[in-house]
Amino acid sequence: MTDLKEKPVLLALILSLEGGGAERIFTRVLKSLSDRFSIVAVVFYPRGRYLDGILSIPDIRFYSLEGERGNTISFVRRLRTIIKKENPSRILSFLYYPNIVAYLSLFRLKTPLVLSERSNHRLYLGSSLKHRLWKGMLAGAYRKAFRIITVSEGVRKFIADDFRINPSKIEVIYNGIDFETLDRLKEEPVNDFGFKKELKYILAVGSLVRAKNYPLLIDCFRIIAGRHNDIRLIILGSGTLEEDLKKMVKDFKLEDFVTFMGYVENPYRFMASATCYVLSSDWEGFPNSLLEAMYVNGHVVSTDCPTGPSEIISDGTDGLLCEPGNPVQLADAIEKMCYDEEFRKKVYANSRKKILNFGEEKMIARYRELLTK
Repeated sequence: MTDLKEKPVLLALILSLEGGGAERIFTRVLKSLSDRFSIVAVVFYPRGRYLDGILSIPDIRFYSLEGERGNTISFVRRLRTIIKKENPSRILSFLYYPNIVAYLSLFRLKTPLVLSERSNHRLYLGSSLKHRLWKGMLAGAYRKAFRIITVSEGVRKFIADDFRINPSKIEVIYNGIDFETLDRLKEEPVNDFGFKKELKYILAVGSLVRAKNYPLLIDCFRIIAGRHNDIRLIILGSGTLEEDLKKMVKDFKLEDFVTFMGYVENPYRFMASATCYVLSSDWEGFPNSLLEAMYVNGHVVSTDCPTGPSEIISDGTDGLLCEPGNPVQLADAIEKMCYDEEFRKKVYANSRKKILNFGEEKMIARYRELLTK
């Protein structure tokens, strides 16, 4: 066994290990770096589907900050104690709240800080005193950071412009997908839903929250259902807006056309059977689900929202992009993707080529290169 003292220490920080794109990538990156670093993983809340994966990393040292949610001062104190104990050669932090806590914990310490940012905060940082305070702390974190990793050019531009950060310290590393795992999961049977060959199915996957704009999708589907009676909408996910969305479906008299499946552990088996996949979001960071649908299904339609979709889809070539908030344009795009067979063949062939640029190994190689410089 390699002597741990021979390897530099990498302290990695994330909010929790619940299911999500950031948590999956966090886990995969740390596993890939365990040959170069002695890994110290710190989470605020020690739970989630990726916890076992983190704990399986050889010789890992694992800490939980715990405490009451929102108790930032106690988080900072606990993290600072861990930093002084472990003396890491660098810190890797994922997501904006851990990034702020990492920044505050490094007061008068010189440990190089690498931040991973995955969202355009302009879209939910308001003008209240509280929001201005958070923005000020984010600005401090960005200035303190040795490097900032963003998931898209859109997020990179936002940080550079809104926070006046030198673009040269911001690196774009696109999310990568695990082709082997998707190949396995998409083959699992869909026993809990009866797909019918004579029908076409639109699939949407994601939390039922405001950012995903499911009201737009339901409104656009009302238009499509008025034109075709052989098409259905399946929504996978749960969230705070579930009851409101179900009421909207009832008000539009679409109960026989729209199915809410709730949270599904393996959505890829649905992706493989659907006619097309739709993303109706008002904003994204870099939508993993769009990448996964391009690989598993090959027929995707998305709003051209900030940020991410336009960096994945070449409109009219390997998918379709629509104006955010426009139900007629979205309905027209879905209709074309579902009913124009020649177009479907072209899009499928092109998306299969495009998606090879977004493999997980390529993403991990970029993280290794940046963190081992």
